[in-house]
Amino acid sequence: MNTKITGRRAALIGAALAFAGASSASAQQQIGFATTASASGWYSFYASIAQFINAQSDEVNVSVIETGGAADSQMMVHANQTEMGIANFLALPAMRDGTGEYEGRGNEAMRAIAVMSASPNMITVHAGGGIDSIADLDGRRINPGGLGTATEAVTMAIFEMLEIAPDWQQAGMSDAADFFRDRRIDGFFKTSGAIDQPDSLIEELQATINLQVLGFTPEQAEMIEESGLALTFEVPAGVYANQPEPVIAKGLAYGFFSRADAITEQMAYDMAVAVFEAGDAMAAIYPGGNPPDVLELTLNSSTIPLHAGVVRYLVEQGHDVPAELIPDEYEG
Repeated sequence: MNTKITGRRAALIGAALAFAGASSASAQQQIGFATTASASGWYSFYASIAQFINAQSDEVNVSVIETGGAADSQMMVHANQTEMGIANFLALPAMRDGTGEYEGRGNEAMRAIAVMSASPNMITVHAGGGIDSIADLDGRRINPGGLGTATEAVTMAIFEMLEIAPDWQQAGMSDAADFFRDRRIDGFFKTSGAIDQPDSLIEELQATINLQVLGFTPEQAEMIEESGLALTFEVPAGVYANQPEPVIAKGLAYGFFSRADAITEQMAYDMAVAVFEAGDAMAAIYPGGNPPDVLELTLNSSTIPLHAGVVRYLVEQGHDVPAELIPDEYEG
């Protein structure tokens, strides 16, 4: 699936959104939705999500705002410069609680709408090479992720915390793949675009190389989650070669959020209907195709409470919502 957005396609999306807003502007609240750069396939995706919401709701009209990416979007919502935006969900607890770089600037009104994508970092090694666990990576030649990427930085920080010391071989992802083919390194970390679909590079390599993916232990996963360095995901059995059992991977999750005081419960409810009931329409717009189960991903991966309207929708549909995701203002 081609996920690039052309200038003409961007113009058409913008025109469609403008038309949707003009048709009922007097009856609907105008909401700004900070997304990402228009050159990204994710801009097209979130623009389509806005269209889904506008078609579903009589309460709200969503207008897409181009930004530099999730970091910019998060700050705009945090600073009350717009009502809704995309986010790296790992960053949201600090923004809500006023910790780390947000010391003294917390905003407890942060509320999740939906988690739309999960990006697990898969560790791949040569099968039969004497590496059967994360602990076995100690002293082995491992690429921690693409040079200069968040994957690289987070991988190295996590292993320092776990007191496991691979012989880090830092390189770009293309070079790392070549080094792996030539057995100059024993393994590498690669960010995948989905939990239940194989990463394309790993899939290419396993066609000619006998490899296997490793997973963290539940105890290691708990340490990672508590550290705030990454989220953890369970990758189902059989996604990769020589993977008869599920494995636990670290990674990040992305989606969109608002503030409890920025959109009403009914608006958030309508957004939940639009996103969670999109069905085949979601697959048609999702970058790379094969979208995850967004509802399940939201329940399992949100790092802040859900908006009360989202909780109401989930409860009405018979889903068990974890207590930590239910906000104080929910009165169901």
